[in-house]
Amino acid sequence: MIGISAFQIIVAIIPGEPFEIAAGYAFGWFWGAVLCLIGTLLGQIVVFLFAKKFGMDFVEIFVSTEKIKEMNFLKDNKKLYITTFFIFLIPGTPKDVISYVAGITPIKLVPFLLVSGVARIPSVVSSTIGGCCLGLKNYTMAAAVFIVTLIVSGILFFVYKRYEKKISK
Repeated sequence: MIGISAFQIIVAIIPGEPFEIAAGYAFGWFWGAVLCLIGTLLGQIVVFLFAKKFGMDFVEIFVSTEKIKEMNFLKDNKKLYITTFFIFLIPGTPKDVISYVAGITPIKLVPFLLVSGVARIPSVVSSTIGGCCLGLKNYTMAAAVFIVTLIVSGILFFVYKRYEKKISK
């Protein structure tokens, strides 16, 4: 599971949530989350360091120039960490792409891993809890977990969009 999670980050076009659900199903919510988070951090280290070393030319292999330009919020050094935290906190946002782009910003590896790692925990845990519930054939609880996650994601996305609009002025 660690290798799959790392690979999923490196490839950047594969969403992580199905793997997190599978990890919860196979290993239980706690160990599934631990394995996914370790793999995710390893994948982020690889992506981040390659982006730092090889720069924009490397990043553009995985992320279009247009997409990079849309991420102008990462150019504000004062708000770089809080913006990164919000993006990684919201389930369903393109976190893997952000890992590439973060490598070409002034952000340092360890703070990036701390901010993104902590922010990922709620999303990964909710996915692995849902997967664990599916494994236990507790479909009602699994549905409830996924619905609550969807609602919370929507609220966080709305809050983030308001924040993004505010900082872009």
